[in-house]
Formats: sequence, C-alpha cells, structure tokens
Amino acid sequence: MQFGLGLLVFWSILNVLQGNPSLLFANRRDVQLIEVSNGKGNSTVIIGGLEDAAAVDFYYEESMVFWTEVSLEMIKRTYINGSRISLDVVTTGLVSPDGLACDWLGKKLYWTDSETNRIEVSNLDGSHRKVLFWEDLDQPRAIALDPLNGYMYWTDWGEMPKIERAGMDGNPLSRQVIVNTNIHWPNGLTLDYEDSKIFWVDAKLVYINSCNFDGSDRRAVIEGKLAHPFALTQLGDTLYWTDWQTQSIHSCNKVTGQDRKVIQSEIFSPMDIHVYSALRQPKVKRNAEGVNPCSKSNGNCSHLCLMSPRPPYYACACPTGVPLLSDKRTCASGPEKILLLARRTDLRRISLDTPDYTDVVLQLENINHAIAIDYDPVDGYVYWTDDEFRAIQRAYLDGSGQEIIVSTEVDHPDGIAVDWVARNLYWTDTGTDRIEVARLNGTSRKVLISEALDEPRAITVDPVEGYMYWTDWGKNPMIERANLDGTDRVTLVNVTNGWPNGIAIDHVERKLYWGDAKNDKIEMANLDGSGRVVLVSEELPHIFGFSLLDDYIYWTDWQRRSIERVHKQTGGQREVIVDQLPDLMGLTAVNVNKVTGSNPCGNNNNGCSHLCLNRPKPKGAICACPMGLELIANQKTCIVPEGFILFTRRADIRRISLETNHNDVPIPISGVEEALALDFDINDNRIYWTDGRLKNINRAFMNGSALEHIVEFGVEYPEGMAVDWVAHNIYWADMGTNRIEVCRLDGSARKVLIWKDLDNPRALALDPPNGHMYWTDWGKQPKLERAALDGTQRQVLVDNLGRVQGLTIDYLDRRLYWADFDAKVIESADMKGMNRRKVIHDHIPYPYGLTQYEDFIFWTDWKTNCIERANKTSGSNRTVIQEKVDLIMDILVFHASRQSGWNTCGLNNGGCSHLCLAQPSESLGVNSTRHKCACPTHYSLNPDNKTCAAPATFLLFSQKNAISRMVLHAQDNLDVILPIQGLRNIKAISYDPVKEFVYWIDGKSKTIVRAHDDGSQLSVVVSNPLKRHQPYDIAIDPFSRYIYWTCAENNVINVTHLNTTAVGVVVEGEDEKPRSIVLHPEKGHMYWINMVNPPRIEKAAVDGTDRVQLFSTDLRQPVALAIDTQNGRLYWSDADLKRIESSDLLGGNREVLVDGNIVNPNGLAVFGQFVYWTDKDQDLIERIDKVNGKQREWIQGRINQLTDLHAVQVISAEERVKHPCAQNNGGCSHICVAQGSKERRCSCPVGLVLKPNEVTCAEPPPCSPEQFSCRSGTITCLPISWRCDGFPECEDESDEDDCPACSEAEFKCSSGSCVPAEKVCDGHKDCSDDTDESNCCQDEDFRCVDNHKCVAATRRCDGKNDCEDGEPGSDEADCDMSNASKQGATQPPPYSVAIIIAVVFIVVLFVIIYVCRRRNQGIPDDVDTMMVKPLNPMMEDITPQHTLTSSRGKSYTTALSVSTGSGHQTYDRNHLTGASSSSSTVTHYPKETLNPPPSPVTDRSQYTGDIYYSSNSPSTVRSYRPYRLRDIPPPPTTPCSTDVCEESEPYPSQKYNSVVELNYDSDPYPPPPTPRSHYLSDEQSCPPSPSTERSFFNPYPPPPSPVGMSDC
Repeated sequence: MQFGLGLLVFWSILNVLQGNPSLLFANRRDVQLIEVSNGKGNSTVIIGGLEDAAAVDFYYEESMVFWTEVSLEMIKRTYINGSRISLDVVTTGLVSPDGLACDWLGKKLYWTDSETNRIEVSNLDGSHRKVLFWEDLDQPRAIALDPLNGYMYWTDWGEMPKIERAGMDGNPLSRQVIVNTNIHWPNGLTLDYEDSKIFWVDAKLVYINSCNFDGSDRRAVIEGKLAHPFALTQLGDTLYWTDWQTQSIHSCNKVTGQDRKVIQSEIFSPMDIHVYSALRQPKVKRNAEGVNPCSKSNGNCSHLCLMSPRPPYYACACPTGVPLLSDKRTCASGPEKILLLARRTDLRRISLDTPDYTDVVLQLENINHAIAIDYDPVDGYVYWTDDEFRAIQRAYLDGSGQEIIVSTEVDHPDGIAVDWVARNLYWTDTGTDRIEVARLNGTSRKVLISEALDEPRAITVDPVEGYMYWTDWGKNPMIERANLDGTDRVTLVNVTNGWPNGIAIDHVERKLYWGDAKNDKIEMANLDGSGRVVLVSEELPHIFGFSLLDDYIYWTDWQRRSIERVHKQTGGQREVIVDQLPDLMGLTAVNVNKVTGSNPCGNNNNGCSHLCLNRPKPKGAICACPMGLELIANQKTCIVPEGFILFTRRADIRRISLETNHNDVPIPISGVEEALALDFDINDNRIYWTDGRLKNINRAFMNGSALEHIVEFGVEYPEGMAVDWVAHNIYWADMGTNRIEVCRLDGSARKVLIWKDLDNPRALALDPPNGHMYWTDWGKQPKLERAALDGTQRQVLVDNLGRVQGLTIDYLDRRLYWADFDAKVIESADMKGMNRRKVIHDHIPYPYGLTQYEDFIFWTDWKTNCIERANKTSGSNRTVIQEKVDLIMDILVFHASRQSGWNTCGLNNGGCSHLCLAQPSESLGVNSTRHKCACPTHYSLNPDNKTCAAPATFLLFSQKNAISRMVLHAQDNLDVILPIQGLRNIKAISYDPVKEFVYWIDGKSKTIVRAHDDGSQLSVVVSNPLKRHQPYDIAIDPFSRYIYWTCAENNVINVTHLNTTAVGVVVEGEDEKPRSIVLHPEKGHMYWINMVNPPRIEKAAVDGTDRVQLFSTDLRQPVALAIDTQNGRLYWSDADLKRIESSDLLGGNREVLVDGNIVNPNGLAVFGQFVYWTDKDQDLIERIDKVNGKQREWIQGRINQLTDLHAVQVISAEERVKHPCAQNNGGCSHICVAQGSKERRCSCPVGLVLKPNEVTCAEPPPCSPEQFSCRSGTITCLPISWRCDGFPECEDESDEDDCPACSEAEFKCSSGSCVPAEKVCDGHKDCSDDTDESNCCQDEDFRCVDNHKCVAATRRCDGKNDCEDGEPGSDEADCDMSNASKQGATQPPPYSVAIIIAVVFIVVLFVIIYVCRRRNQGIPDDVDTMMVKPLNPMMEDITPQHTLTSSRGKSYTTALSVSTGSGHQTYDRNHLTGASSSSSTVTHYPKETLNPPPSPVTDRSQYTGDIYYSSNSPSTVRSYRPYRLRDIPPPPTTPCSTDVCEESEPYPSQKYNSVVELNYDSDPYPPPPTPRSHYLSDEQSCPPSPSTERSFFNPYPPPPSPVGMSDC
C-alpha cells in the first residue's frame, strides 16, 4: 500500500507536468485523491472512516494532509504514505472549523471557525496556538494563504458578506475589505499565484468571479449557470470546484469560463478541494531578500514566526494569552493575570493579558459537574469541586498532576477557597450543611461549622487578618463571617438578600463584594458589614461565579451566558469578556505570579502537627486537629485519644477528651433534632442515637460521616438504647409504644421482645458476655428489671426506687449503677440487685445521665448543668468536668474497655440467618451463656432452628401514611409497621401472595404503587403523569396476574397487568360509579359497589360481561366489600346505616351481621372464621364471627387515620397450577375468564373484539359492509360506490384493482359490477349501489339509445348530434323536416344564448373556487381508535370529521378514514391533485429577506428555523451567539433543506433580551437557588438549569446551582 501511494505521488507530479493534475478533496466520509484525466476510475482514499470531514489542505513537501472534523470539533492530519493513520492536531476550543489553510513556507496551519468567529494559527502539530482575529467577524468560511507575499484571504458570509485580507501575522493595520458588493454566500476561495488573482464562488448568486489580490479588476468567470458551488481550486488555466447539488467536481477555463467539464460525479457530499501539486506551493519568497525569513532559527522567535507583508516580512508572536516581551522576539513564560472558569464539564483559562480573551480548555479528565474553583499561586494548583462526582480535585494549569483530594462525605460542595499562607483548603457543602477545612492535599480534615447553616454557598478567606466570609441563601439569606477556626461567628448582612451567590474580598481597600442572583445586584460593604452600597443593578439576570482582581469585579451570568467585569469602585467601565458561553459556573481571577500576605501559619505551619488556623489579633494562630484526634498539653501536637466522653444535648452530640479535659467539641452530624439515648460500637467506630422528634434511630461514624437512619417506623419516644457489640444487635426501650425491641445494627430483622407488663420503660443497659439486659420502668411502681437478651427469664431486681434515667454497668467489678432523680441519689448494687448501697447522695439535685469508666462514675445534672466525676465506690474525689451544659439526655465513655467480652453469637452470628440472641446458662456454670436464633416479628423459626420463614397468612391495615401487618395469635405481638418509604395519603391496599408484594393507592400522586414488606423494590404500577385518573380501590387476581382498579375520576373499572402493562377498561358507562371492588378469581367473577342513586352492589364476569345487579334496596352508603371465597359469602358495610351485612354470591340469603356500635366501617376483610373491620372514626379494629355474628371482639385501638384493611391468604403452588388462567394467562392476549376449575374463555376489554381464533383481541373491523377496505396505507375505508370508479383513492390503488370488465351491452356500476344496459333507468335498482338508476333522464328529456345520455327535449330533432352515439345520432333519428322546421323556428335569439352561457360560466367558476377553498381546509388528525382502549377515557370533545366535496361530486363523509398509528382518520382527497399542508414538497429556498446561509443542507443537517443545529453537519453552528444585528438566531452553515424551509422561515424575531426580561422578571415563581430544592412543589419537575452546550434559554431562570441528575 505504501509503495502504491508513493507511486501515486510520483505519477501526480508527472501528470502535472503533462497537464493532468491530481485533485485532493473531502466528502465527509473520507479524503480522496483523484487524477483529473481518469476521474472516478482512478480515485484513491487517503484516509477513510471519517465522521464529518469538511475543510482540507496539504503540505506537499512532507506529504501531509490536514482536514477538519466538524462533528468532532477537531483538526487532524495524516500522511500520503499508505499508513492511513489519523493524528490529532487541534482537539479543543473548536466548534465549527469551516476553513483550513497550510502555510508551506512558515510551516503553520491557519483556520477559521464560523461559530467562535475566530481566525487562528498554530504550528503544524497544533502547538503554540494563537488567535489572530476575533473582532468584526460574523461567519468566516474559506481561507487561503499567500505566504509569498505574507497575506491571508478569507470569506465571510455573515450579516454583511465580504472577502477580506490581512497580514498572516494578524496585524490589524494590514486588514482590509477587498470585496463587499454583489456578494451573498461567498463559499470557496482560491488564489492564482502566477497571475496574482483571487477566485471565489457564491452559492446564492451562483457565480464564479475573480479579481486582483487588492480587489481591483473584478471579472465574472461564470454567472448564473451553476447549481450550488461550494469550494474551488486552481492550477494553470483551469478552475476546479465542487457542487453540492450536482454532487460532482467540475472544471472550466479560469478566464473565459468555457470548456466546462464534469471531472467526477456521484460524490457523497463533496466538500473542500485542492489541486495536489508542488506548483500550488512555490518555494520562492517574493521579498527584498528573496528568502524565507522564518526558515533560519525560526526568525529568532521563541515561539511563532509568522509571515508578514511588511518589512522585515515576518513577525514573532506568542500563544494565545501570552504577551510578547519588549524585545519583540521572546514570549513570557505564560499569562500573568488570568480568569479560571468552571464550566460544568470542563475548566477553562482566559488570559487577561491579551485583548482577545480566548478561553482555553484545560486538559483534564473526569469532570462531570464542576461548580466552584480557586487557585493556589504558591504551588500553581487549580482546585475545583464537582457536584456530580462529589469530590474535590486539583491539578496544574497544564493538566498534569490531577488528583482527587477529598472524596468522602462530600455531597454538594458549592464553594471553595484556598488559604495560600497556611496551606489550607476551605469549602462549603449545601448537602451536609457544613463548612470544612483540610490541608491542601486533603489530609487533616476538620469540620469547622455545622450548626445553623441552611444553604452555604460561596466562601472566601482573608488569611492575613484571620477571617473567612461566606454566603447562605437559605430561608434567611445572609452573609456571615467567622475566624478561620470557625469561632466568633458574626452575621454581617441579613436584610434584603435574595440569593447571595458570589463573594469576594478587596484586600487592599478592605471591602467586601457580593452578587445576588435573585435581586439582580452587585453590592459592596466594609468588612464589618457597614457602609453597604449597590454597585450594579442593571442587566444582571442571574449571577453565579464571582471574583475580584486589581480594579475589577468579574462574574458569570447563567442567563446571559457571559463573563463580564466592572470597575470595583464606580461600577462603570463594564465590559463583556466572553459572550454566549453556556454552562458557566464558578470563576476566580488571579495573578499567577503574585503571592501576598503572611501570618504565623506561613512559618513551618507554626509548629502545628496538623492544622494551623489563623485568627484575628490578638488571638493569633491556633493549632487544630482533625476529627478523632486531640491536642496534647503542648497545644501543638495531635494524638489519638485513649478514650473520651460522649453526650447528647438534644440538638447535637458532643465529645470531651478524657486525657486533656478539653472543651467539648460537637460531632458534625447534620439533622439531629432531639437526641435522646446514645451508645457506640467499638468494632467499626460508629455511634448510635435515638431522636425523639424525628422518631427514629440513627448511626454515623465518629467523625460525623455516613449518617444512616436505621429504624424509621413504629418508633415513638425511645429514651433507652444500647448496642450488643458481640452479636451486632441494637436494643431500645420505647416509652411511647411500651415495647423493648431488637434489630441488627443496620436496622434489619426487627423483633419485639417484651411488650407485656411494660409501663413507661426508660433506661436500658446490656451485658452481652453474660446474656442479660437491664432496664428501668417508670410506671405506677418504678422498678429495675432484668431479662435474657431474647426477652425470656424476666425478673424484677429492685422495686423500691424512684424514677431512674441513668443506668450503667461496671463490667469489671460486676455492679449496676443508677441515678434516681426522685431520691436525688446515685446508687449501686450487684448484678442481681443485691448488696445495694448509695454512692452519691449530697448536692445532687437532678441526676440524669450516668456512665462508668475505670474507677470513676460520670453523671449529668439538669439543675446544675454540669458534668461531674467521682470515685465509683466511695463517691470521693468529686470533680466538675464540664460546666454550663444544659439538658444532657445521655452520657457514655467511648473506650474499648466498655465493650469487652464475648459469647457464642460472636462467631458467624451463631449460625443464625437473622438474629442471634444470647441467654445465660446456669447449667453450664457461673457466667456462662448459650444462644438461640430468633426471627423478625411475625416470622417463624424453621425446624432447623437457624433460618426463618415469612408469615403466610396475616392482615394488612393502612393508615394515612403507614401500612402495618397483623398476625393474630402470634407470640411476639400483634402488629408491626412495614418499613416502606414515601407512603402518602394511602387510599386502599391489596397484596399479591405469589410475588409477595404489597400494593396501595397513593392518594397524593393518584398512582398505584407496590413494594415488598421490607420496603425493597418499590415501584409504580399505574402511573398518572397527566393526572387523568383517580384510583379508588384495587383488587388483585393472583392467577392471571392482573390488578383491577376502580377510578373515581372517569367512573370505570380498569385492568392493568402486574408488569405495569395497561390492558383496558371492562366496565364503563354514563350510569356508572364503581367504587369498592373484590374478586373471586377462582370463579372468574368480580363484585363492586356502584355509587349511583340509589347505590347498587353488582356482579359480573371479570371482563364485565354477564352483569347482574345483586342489591339496590336498603343501601345508603355502602363503603367496603369483602368476599369469603371458601364459603361463598359476600360482605359489605354501610356507613350511613352503620351496619355490616352479608349474602351468598348470587345475592340470596341476605343477613345483617353487625347492627350497632359502629360508626364508620371503612375497611372490611374476611380472615379465618371472622370478619374484621376498621372504624375510621373510632380508631379501632374489631372482628366478629362471620357466620353467626357472635364473639364480637376488640382487636386493636388507638390507631388513627385508618383507611383500609386486607386479608392475605396462602395460595399454594398446586392451586396455581390447577387454575385455568395461571399459565400464561390461559393463552389469552388480554383477559382470561375462569369458568370452573379447568375451563376458561378469553375476552377483551371495551373497544376490542375477539378474533376468530378466540384467544387474541384486535380492533373491530374498521369498515362497515357499505364500505371498501383498502389493502394498505393510511387510508382505510372508502364508500363502496368509489370502488372501480376509475379514480384510485386508496394509497395502494387497491380500490381500482380486480375490477370486472363490462361488455358493450352492459352497464358498469360504481361498485364494479355489470348489469344489462336495458336495465339502466328502468325504475328498478339492479346495481348494489343504485348507480343504474342515478342520473336518469327527467320525463321531459330524451334518453339516448346507445349511451343513455340525457338530451333536453328542445334539442330533439334540432339538426345536431347531441347524443354522440353514432351518425346522425339517436336524437336526430326518425325526424321529419316539418318537425325540424318547427324546432328551428322556436330557437332563441343568439344574444339570449350568450347570456345563459355567461351565467352558467359564473356559476361554474364560483363552484370551482368554493371547491378549491374547501379542498385546502385541513382535516383533523385527532380522531382515532386505539388498539388498547385507554384507561379512563378522556371526556373531551372530539373534533367532528369534515364533509368535503370534490370536483367529481363525491361527498367525502366520515365514512372515509386515514390511519395514523392504529387509529383511523378522515381521508382527504386533496392528495389526488398534489395539494399538501406540509412543506415537504417545497423545493425553493427561504425568503431572501433573512439572508439564508451559503450552502445547502445534507442528509445529516436540517435547519428547522430554531437555534439548534446538528452536530453532524459540516460547519455546524452549535452555540448561542445571537445574530446580533438582526436579533435573530444565526443561520446554520448550510441552508435549510427543502423539506423544512417553509416551516422554518422567517427566522424567529423575538430578541434575546426580551426572552430574559419576559420570562425572568415576570415569572411569579422564580426558581429556587439550589439543585436540591423541589421546584414549586414536590410533584413538579426539576427547575431549569444550564444543562449542555446544545441547550438554549429556558422560560424559567436557572437556580443558582446546578440541578442534580438524580432529581429528575
């Protein structure tokens, strides 16, 4: 292959010498080289498999080929050596690189970008990239170079089309417009170096013109005889160009335009083209020296040497953003003043040293949602936060050294700030509501502030003065300040704030600046909050990022999609730095070479082992430790403490070091509201606590991370809680439910241990090594009790005491300690309650919490607000540990000695599948234990005594926001709340015993939802996005796997498959109000309450057929139904009659079961021998014997907001197999109706019919017997009279197929049949469509013999052949002259005939106009019949189908239909004449008032009149730069295709600013400023936010931080 291509190059040189050049061109898919003489027959692919190759050029000396990939936004290169290897040249910062040119002398690459509107240059490998021109460019396209003279030329087809030239060094003084008249879409451009001519093509005016290099001597080469020229090139006397419309390469004489030829045709999307020849890249430099000035030592330039038209004919230049030093040869080491920008999925650098403000993408990876950004001028690291990646990262500006420095316990880090002196990093987190600090490498992390933070956002630091400042846009927006260690917190500004997003400090002027995205202001104040002044208040739609450098404030704006700046003192000198760049987040303005300020932490970290945090004078710097470490006495060094005190103080959990007695430090746990009991697990360093206000049990690590709610349901007020560190269980005593319960440490396998004879249980302590638990009871007779860890062996140890809250165990000396605040004493006893003695009994007014460690006991006192310590035996050595701590609920010592010891549960959980519970074993000796396996409440232990089985039969009852399970006669309590999240306004419940799912109606979202009883696999079964239905009751058929549900909105009974597929409606009608429903799936029946007037109870098959009315009398307000399938009884409750009745399943043997002492029986179920009901008003569940109405029994009381009751029965596998519908729904496509134990029939929902195979449902026959059915197409039904009428109406013309041929002696009916000619107009209808008797003659007319034509009697025997059925015509046969003379004498005068003709003409003209206008009227397309009739059919008016009249006199009535999808719609016969309401047949370009773009659309790019452009089109426009001069979006690179032009023109005229003003200022509900907040309500979608670079303005302004993906 390499040899072949080398030979090709050799032959190309030879061919040029012989006048047969090679052409290099791109066609999107590949780059090819062809010989002009051989054309397509000798084409060679240089590089293939391309995405969107557009522009192309070459460097002949090195055999290099360059091209632009528009879709990939890249410039690439390869070699003509057969390797076909694609190498990246430029990969970032491109959007639509439409033009490309190679400087073969200076070895540079130039290109245009019609989206960024820049002309750039770089070395051939893409290095040292520089922007040359960026102003006064609208849509630059083609570019051509003349390095011999130092000029470059380019076309611009923007608002003011033109051709320009400038020096290749980018000198603005050399720039000039050379052509700006009679030019519209200048596409291709090429230079004739021999004759110093420019040639270009105009795709709109379809010409090829030429002129001199200076624009003079303009001449036409070809005018008006081109299709759509795109690019052109030249060699010798010949021009070559590509044409999009002809898909060919053409040539002609460059002077005369004659000798036109097609070089190659049938090219897929021909793009750029060049003659591949050394003659196109001459080596001689035409200047005074006659040499290439950049060829030697790069012109002594440090970076770029660029050709120039002026002496010394070259200029040195620097990469974008880097200034040129005073020697005009050397570039600075890099930009000095820069903007660093976080732009969602990338970071960018913008140099402030050069005027082009080009944004350069940093070469980084794994940026998913960057928000905040800052810079360390010392080490040169850029730091940023990522909201989606949930991490903080850093890297150098060149992209190297990228690393994650913080990745745990990061939720939504919105703000970041670098302390460049102390080498610390500060950040805010709106998810955890914290402000934290760490070393710059992420180590020594510490939470500084975690209290009273709502939504902390931006943060900035003042290392010299020792302050940090931050904004909070929560419920009470404010700006706050604190020392760098988090102390001395002060609110600076808390009035008239909205969404304070950005914040910055002027360290020189000592001012504070911030931007408010809700009030649309930039404000300033002194550093203490005084002297507040509004700096800017206009045209600030939505500020987000904010920074200050030198004299200017910089900010990003989400809606304007811009970066701007103003003077910090005056608010003037406002300037747009970057315009129309989407997805802007945070930014920081820095001087990369300037480091200012110092403090003691800057000198060897001030001797601190971990963190040094500066504070304002006179306090100065302080050493600090990360969470879990403590400072030793030298106040410099941090160590891991041996133990410390933990205590709860309602709203927080705090710790105190036992080694240093240091001040208490809060553990940074968010969301603590009323912490009660507290314990820890030494195995994984977690703490556990109960919350009395949130009614849950929680855990987190000691540093506050990994917060979990392990128990959230069925908890009222758990004041006692303890951890079994051996079996990994947690126990709690709940005074609200009067229970002691246990579960695994993760909250699973929950079991009620003790519930009888408990009256206000409080403190709880465990002794796992010995298998005991201890608790206090505050009931009528307060006492201290003990039991085994499984709840057995219960006994009272101490019964003569007061109320005891503090209880602890001395595991070493085997003694109990408790604090009695009634007796105001701390006492002790042995583990059996014996040897009781007082330890502390003086000056202890209100002892509450109590713990023990080594030789000491520690306690809290609610009156003295102290934590004290004393000797555990004598009470001596009493010491105050902490003062001024109020309402301490619990206290403990975190130390390994407090959780030592072991039992058999510590080995593989004792072999138990769920719970392992230790028991003391007296038979094995003193202090020995054994264990037994236990199961969650309602579960039973299997015979192996290790595993558990779920309950098979039980009752479910629902409250407004909870579902509970009740197992009667269970040993471990009656009911437990199922741990299902998100229950809201439950209306009804049911259960699938096969897959063990609980189903319920969510009254808030009006959906049907399901989950397992452990809360897993929660999903929506029947969704309701448009709120078109309102489920009322549900019933499940476990055999056919369907759910039946009634709808109170549309008054129907729906059927949905349990896999969420809609089946259809089975009961509907005007006189229907189905409400409660039950099924008898074994018999294939359903029963429901119909709440019409009067109410009825009805029965039907499950498909709605065989309907029977059971009861309509003695019913007032039936509210609930239940069925006893085993005994064949139906039960219902009546809330108005206040009774429960029953009957057999046929409506006979009606009996009153309960009559009296019942108020609102809203739930009903049959379970075993009893009927159970819930009474919503009495908050109770009762039952009664289902047969005789006896044994009425109260089951459970004090259950508020009861909504439904459901009995779950076992269905064995054998029963399922026997049911005829259990296997694959009985083979039925829709509904399977059981008929006995073995038989079944298939049926269909409303709107469908059963096909002849009796298993499949389908649409009813679409056409009636009076209609003809088309075989295919969207037109389905036609009147039968249109069949075989000679005019095809079906799209497939099947109405004219197989038409019978009639003989001359027969008449052809419109239906296609034939009848004898003599039977026409004989008074008898022989055609099925009656056409033989239509159009018959009137009595006074003459009927022609052969063709049955009617002729007026006055024309009979008038000498003219009016019948036209032969000569002389049957109307002239048998006439005599006298008759003829008579007829002639009575003929009207000529002028009266003319009048009649004129009148007829006018009438006919009017009819034609009327018919044409009717023909152009649209036909509605919203009348359809769905294959599956929609659930809850909409009660909307349907637009009636029109009746149209054609020129043929046929009535287009509703009998005709056009199929769309599965439905049928009225047929419009306008298609016969080519009329169309669509623009798909338009072939002309848009109106020229809007100056359409210069190249046609291809199969990949279609312009739709909006501002979105395909990323796959050549030169595609993909950002949001407004088409400023006309206030319309910019046209794409290519004009719209013929199938969308008419709809897309004219361009939208709404201005960009009006979009912002209308939708932002007038919106009564501005979006919230956070990605986590719900927008307007929890049922609406996420608020708009900048999403991708392809998006544009949303009618709602975005919130001030990005929307998380998970919310939507």
